[in-house]
Amino acid sequence: MSYGQGGPGGWVPGGSNTPDWNALAADAERRRGRRRTTVILVSALATVLVGAVVAFLIVSQSGDDGEPAASGGSSGLPDPSDSGSGEPSFEPTTLPPLPQPREFISDPEKDIAPFSAEEFFAGDTMEIEGRSYARAATQGTADCAEAASAELGAVLADNGCAALLRATYTGDGVVMTVGVAQFGTEDAAIAAREAATGNLLVLTGGDAPTFCQQGGCRTTTNQVGRYTYFTIAGNADGSPDSGEGTPAQLAARDGNDHAFARIIQRGEAQASASASALVEERESQQE
Repeated sequence: MSYGQGGPGGWVPGGSNTPDWNALAADAERRRGRRRTTVILVSALATVLVGAVVAFLIVSQSGDDGEPAASGGSSGLPDPSDSGSGEPSFEPTTLPPLPQPREFISDPEKDIAPFSAEEFFAGDTMEIEGRSYARAATQGTADCAEAASAELGAVLADNGCAALLRATYTGDGVVMTVGVAQFGTEDAAIAAREAATGNLLVLTGGDAPTFCQQGGCRTTTNQVGRYTYFTIAGNADGSPDSGEGTPAQLAARDGNDHAFARIIQRGEAQASASASALVEERESQQE
């Protein structure tokens, strides 16, 4: 079939048969509008039908007097007025904050464990970073001044030192004496440390030789809680010590670390005992 020069429908560009595009667009928009209206009406009708079904089911599950049936409503729950005050009650299941070791070594009312040289310096040896020292002698006294030089003794007495424990250790050609002074308060111990002058007296006897008679000894002073602690160390042959990193200098530092560790262990032991007592008390209350 031949369409001639005009092509299908006889339309020729620029001719009198040019389509009315505005009319076609308006007609298409009217058709889309009718479809949207139909969809909206159908959706609204479906919503109404679903609501009616749900309402019918709810009504059908209600009692004759309009109250919810006992099997599915809230009438089976206990009356809040029957619970007394209306506030929930719970069994005590949590413990108060556990005591900390630092509390015990700082507070004389909590720090009540025996304070004796044999117990405090328990053990036959001191082990610090691979270095070993044998315990040679121990001593405790309530007269702190008698275990210290005149200068240090005056400081201890002025700040109310209650007891001073000493222990002497030997090893690697050196000897050291470690001393731990107990005060009534942490503030007193701090004051004693800050004012400390002079030195701890060496403790001899037993397997502990005489040392530090010619000077040249190494000393330390420190404090934690209500305790101030001291060390004095020197060569076992009595010769003066000098220089850095010598065995005597290391021994003085090791004795310092040992005293600190023993004080902390004292606090930990008392804190642990207190925590155990709290647990036992709570368990007895729940029985």
